[in-house]
Amino acid sequence: MDIKEINLQYAIFCNQFVEEHGHASILGVLDAVDVQGTVPVGSHPPRKQFPITLVLGILASQGDHGATMEIVRPSGGIVTTVDLESFNIPPGDPIHRSVVQLDIEAPEDGDYTFHVFVDGQKIGYAVLPITFTITYDR
Repeated sequence: MDIKEINLQYAIFCNQFVEEHGHASILGVLDAVDVQGTVPVGSHPPRKQFPITLVLGILASQGDHGATMEIVRPSGGIVTTVDLESFNIPPGDPIHRSVVQLDIEAPEDGDYTFHVFVDGQKIGYAVLPITFTITYDR
């Protein structure tokens, strides 16, 4: 397969990714995150942070590649930049799967955008709506 343009084939947000004996399982696919919690009145508000797994499928030409990801908050500021592993595309197998374990800090509610770059070029993005609801217990 002759790949002319590197692109993002898929981005799947989930709770867990498991690979055993050549078989992959994705557990708890997420199309949005709504974290809810209760804290005692007078205590400090909790950090708006939670673990998430992102599975990326990258279609690329044969050879060595480097990948990064920028996570952008709803107001437009970059929350963090993540260095993804470098990878090699062998002849005849143009898809690379990258599994990213993240501890997301979401200081504001709204749509977080995950921009994926390969060799410094933006190849795609995925959006995950995130909200936090904190109630105070008396």
